Amino acid sequence: MAELKKVEDFQYDIPVMDEPVIGHENEPKVQKNVNLPQSPKRKLRNISLLEKTIGFLLLVAIIGIAILTIQVRTSITQMTNEITEAQTAIQEKEESALKLEQQKNELSKADRIKEVAKSKGLSDNIENIKRVK
Repeated sequence: MAELKKVEDFQYDIPVMDEPVIGHENEPKVQKNVNLPQSPKRKLRNISLLEKTIGFLLLVAIIGIAILTIQVRTSITQMTNEITEAQTAIQEKEESALKLEQQKNELSKADRIKEVAKSKGLSDNIENIKRVK
């Protein structure tokens, strides 16, 4: 276990006073400056012009950045909508082109062409048919 340190006893010399001192009664009373809460106008007087300017510029910069952020987000949203509309239009045109291609393939079959020719009164002339490989 730790032992307690021995503390030496000190004697303080205190002068013994026989009579109380009465010297402060003749001095005029001075009111001490007490820190009272200041009004906002007084607080602003203590701020230098440079600090006020910097604060104002900082406030303007924050508001400007907020406005620019909103503007950029709005333009991004508009562009996204335009891209989506363009993609939808492209997809519709591709589907239309595919349907037209299918119709062309169906109408250009040899059997169908022969049927239309016979219905119009045309006949097959085998001598004029050439086979291409």
